[in-house]
Amino acid sequence: MMHRARAVALSAMAALLTSAVLAPAALAETANFGRNLGEQARGLAVALFLAVAGLVALPVLGRRDVNGGVVLALLVIVLGGFVFAQGSVREVIVSLWTSLVS
Repeated sequence: MMHRARAVALSAMAALLTSAVLAPAALAETANFGRNLGEQARGLAVALFLAVAGLVALPVLGRRDVNGGVVLALLVIVLGGFVFAQGSVREVIVSLWTSLVS
């Protein structure tokens, strides 16, 4: 019984010591929680978008449909550009789009 109580006390002290050492780093990262969550969600969305585009491309490749492949490639580039572009690339895409529409 004393052996079990000693083991529980030692493991509790180890957990407290570990949390005390790692707490400043964990608390420092909470300031950027929204940015970190957004980057994680963006990475998952890019992977999902490209996976879906790849799955949609399989029948096009199977039929050897060049016209459908070109249309799919343009859709992926335009949609990916609008959704996942960085700021400078977004400005170029918006200016191209306005010149095409106007």
